[in-house]
Amino acid sequence: MEFTKITKSDLEFLSNTRNLVAEEFLHDSRKFSYEECLTWFEETRPYYWIIWVEGIRVGYFRLTNFSKTNRNVYIGADIHPDHQGKGYAYQAYLDFIPRVFFTWGFHKISLEVLSTNQRAINLYKKLGFIEEGRKRDEVLKGDIYIDSILMSILKDEWRSEERRVGKECK
Repeated sequence: MEFTKITKSDLEFLSNTRNLVAEEFLHDSRKFSYEECLTWFEETRPYYWIIWVEGIRVGYFRLTNFSKTNRNVYIGADIHPDHQGKGYAYQAYLDFIPRVFFTWGFHKISLEVLSTNQRAINLYKKLGFIEEGRKRDEVLKGDIYIDSILMSILKDEWRSEERRVGKECK
């Protein structure tokens, strides 16, 4: 598994993947055209990385809500529907999180997940993320309000988790 910083040539894949997963899995269900995605990319220069498996793009990571002072950041990943259910998300997080903690020096990684996304919640718990709270009725999907669950993991917890499963810290 490899990760590359997103480039203009990745935008069609990113836009397609996001649009396919937005309605069910993302807090923001809007869909974007390639042109909108290109404008966003050029204006924001986002901290996104493409997830590659054997030379094929399978998804992407995003890092947002940086606090350099507090050394914390939000993380998220989306896997293209053609590649879901193959264990790629779990392996990608296992490989990417050490970069966030040990290469980039963050102390805490946070995320938000819709309460209806049990598969992702199970993944995050397996990775060692802990539920910190819940934003009740935070997102309206159709005519149903859905809670947003706040989860996080600290650098020391990740180190402890790595020792527990016999992985070396990077």
